[in-house]
Order: sequence, then structure tokens, then C-alpha cells
Amino acid sequence: MKVMLEKNSGLIKDNNLKSQITQKGFGFRKGLEMYLDLFECFYFLEKKKIIIVDKNNKTISTKELEKTCNKEISDFSEKYLVFKELTNKGCVVKDGNIFGFDFRVYQKSKAGEHTHTEMVVDVFKSTKIATREIIKSERLATTIRAKFVMAIVDKEERIQFIKIEKI
Repeated sequence: MKVMLEKNSGLIKDNNLKSQITQKGFGFRKGLEMYLDLFECFYFLEKKKIIIVDKNNKTISTKELEKTCNKEISDFSEKYLVFKELTNKGCVVKDGNIFGFDFRVYQKSKAGEHTHTEMVVDVFKSTKIATREIIKSERLATTIRAKFVMAIVDKEERIQFIKIEKI
């Protein structure tokens, strides 16, 4: 099934695919159109569930899409590893910029059912993280009644999830 790549998302034209994507908690709507974000595009392309094409209907390879993702999203590789890990664990992962985080995470629910953001995740490349940044993020997560999780990706691409909360 084809998805047309735009600057920072993939436009879904096929109604069948729209339905499947929505039921699984992926995608977002802009007006009447349905889109996948770049993480979702890369995830489904990597799993060979979709074909990505440009405006001229030319197929885009995984390597080409990765270049685009790296241009559009800082630290894409590390963030994608976290996105993929959480998605594979059965979570619904959405862009977290609305709250000032890398990701918002929801547990899977029935199609169309809105659930509250369960946790927010920030992705870090090293263990040298400013205490002020952690405190600020934890306070922000508390205000939206979500758990704050730090995902630290090391050089071997292993991920450590650390939940931060007040006691």
C-alpha cells in the first residue's frame, strides 16, 4: 500500500490502509486527510508493510527515507530505536512536542477510544544529563498527570528506560 511522502509526514490515500492504521493506533488526521508521522513511516517501511513514494510516484528506499528523517528530526536514530521498542511492546507512541517531550505514550485501547497520556518520554544519547533538565521535565509531566520516563540510548544501541518521579 502506497504512502506519499511530504516534508515531515506520509499522506495515506488508500481507505483500506487508513482503516487498518487507525485501528492499531497509528496515524493522525489533518482535516479530511490521514497521515503517518516520519517515525511511523520508517517503522512500516522497515517492516515492509507500506511503500513510500514521492510526488512523482517514485519509490523511496529505506536509506532515502532515513536521510529525510535525519534532516527533519534531530537525533532521529536514537529516537527511532526508542519509538520502535515501545511500539513493539504494544504501546501507542505519538509525537510529544505538544507537551515539550520527544514522545507521548498510551496503552493500546479500542479503536477510536481516547485515553489519557500515560507517560511522556525524552530520549538522551548519553548519561550526562543536567539535573535541572530532569527536574523541569518531571514537573511538566506531573502537571499533565503523566509519568516521566528518560530513555537513554548507549553507543551499542541499548536502551535504558528510567522512570523519574517524586517521592
